[in-house]
Amino acid sequence: MAFAVECEMTEEKQEVFHIPVMAKEVVQYLNCAKGGVFVDLTVGEGGHAEEILKASSQVFLIGVDWDEEILERAKKRLKKFEGRFVLVRDNFVNVDTILQDLDLREVDGVLLDLGISSFHLSSKRGFSFNEDVPLDMRMDKSISLTADEIINRWPLEELRRIIRFYGDEKWASKIVKAIGEKRLKGGIKSARELAELIYQVIPKKFHPEKIHPATKTFLALRIAVNQELKNLKEVLEKLPFCLKKGGRIVVLSFHSLEHRIVKEVFGRLSKDCICPSWYPQCLCGGNRKVLEVIVRNPILPSEEEVKRNPRSRSAQMRVAERI
Repeated sequence: MAFAVECEMTEEKQEVFHIPVMAKEVVQYLNCAKGGVFVDLTVGEGGHAEEILKASSQVFLIGVDWDEEILERAKKRLKKFEGRFVLVRDNFVNVDTILQDLDLREVDGVLLDLGISSFHLSSKRGFSFNEDVPLDMRMDKSISLTADEIINRWPLEELRRIIRFYGDEKWASKIVKAIGEKRLKGGIKSARELAELIYQVIPKKFHPEKIHPATKTFLALRIAVNQELKNLKEVLEKLPFCLKKGGRIVVLSFHSLEHRIVKEVFGRLSKDCICPSWYPQCLCGGNRKVLEVIVRNPILPSEEEVKRNPRSRSAQMRVAERI
């Protein structure tokens, strides 16, 4: 089953680029039209960055990504804004030190787009189940852990836990049993081989309608390899203290675990009291609130956008403001 991702073609050099999700809403809720310094912590191929820079000639953008190859693509896309942006290769969890190195203490807005780009799906690193390539799944090639190691060497019970928890895959036990049997015959050598195994293991009547049956397992492996949930929690805790008063955080999340983490952290940082609910009275002294949640319910892509760009269908946008 092919996974469709819509892209856009630039007029110059006819190069195909990833289409950013909910770009109009991102620019609107970051208040980019007023100008200022903005950080795109997941700059990828530069789709959102381009729209942010277009919003005002008074915008300066810092684009961060830990993938050196994708930063080269962002540099090409943003070439027309030369002098108004800087690109940094780093993990977004290091946002505080990134700003310090640029002699900045606070900025006007920060974007986190947690979706995977079309570049990575076609990068021959094992993110796509349609390719006969090794199971890599590293966003940063300097990371030592790969999906191949997890699939072929990790304890089966740990593998089951990862697929069940990170992928919310109810067929995790059945999938892992089949992987264990495959290990006895030499292991799983490619992304396509793993996808085909999962396709066969999950009964056809339970195959999801809109996604490949291997989607949840591939998601779980990607999260484990890149420590995505750990990094997300850590960066969200730091971001309020990187913003000016009135500065905003916009987060685009794409699956239930991400949704839950963003909602929980925003909710906790928007309360005066951080004591556990079972305390009979406040012991923290109150006055701990650093954020105001701007929209109580997540903003969803329009029907028109989902038709135009199917990968946007699971996106949820949450926005919070520094107080």
